[in-house]
Amino acid sequence: MKSSFENTPFTGFTPQGLKFFHDLDRNNNREWFAEHKDEYVKFISEPMKRLVADLGPMIQELDPQVVTDPNRTVSRIYRDTRFSNDKSPYRPRTWFAFKRNLDGWTSTPTYFFQIEEKQYEFGMGMYSATPATMRRFREKIDDDPQKFLNVIEPIRKSRTLKLDPLPYKRRLPCDLGKIVEPWYQSKSIAVLAYREPDKTLFSKKLVDFLIDQFVLLKPLYDFLWSVTVV
Repeated sequence: MKSSFENTPFTGFTPQGLKFFHDLDRNNNREWFAEHKDEYVKFISEPMKRLVADLGPMIQELDPQVVTDPNRTVSRIYRDTRFSNDKSPYRPRTWFAFKRNLDGWTSTPTYFFQIEEKQYEFGMGMYSATPATMRRFREKIDDDPQKFLNVIEPIRKSRTLKLDPLPYKRRLPCDLGKIVEPWYQSKSIAVLAYREPDKTLFSKKLVDFLIDQFVLLKPLYDFLWSVTVV
């Protein structure tokens, strides 16, 4: 029997979903979650899987190697507390990550979307790029600075997406100008957008909106894969 997300299009998240995160944050225990698990499935898990299913064909056009199965793409709400100081059993947020089927995917370019009580965010980048990848990234910029400027031009023009820099403690030598500088000095690359809950989040328009944003990031996505060491 197919799950509902496989035959029902995404129509938006709901205020009830945000309320679930609000309540979970204040009642983060197994007893409360067991009593409210149906709310999680109805208002968070199933809509997120429907969103992934609707985005899947477009993502496959951007990168045929990316995994788009909602059951493998959407995060689990259960927290692994074995190696964390935070021992709360559940995450008050949910996300998806469109990634290639590789070990160590956190060091590779990935499209993502996340929702929590007070905001949603989306973008593309590498959670923790390897030093070898970032060295090749800088070398490729040095080889053709104008090409890199062309790659990031759509992002510079965007009113939504911005580089979220993670600078080195010690500045690297760079004389390529103030536009390239923050990219050159980053230990990893992430281009993100943060938005408060709005009409887009609560409607089917979120699908087309995310498609537009992910397509805009495609030149940078390809550039990052061209230098990624896995």
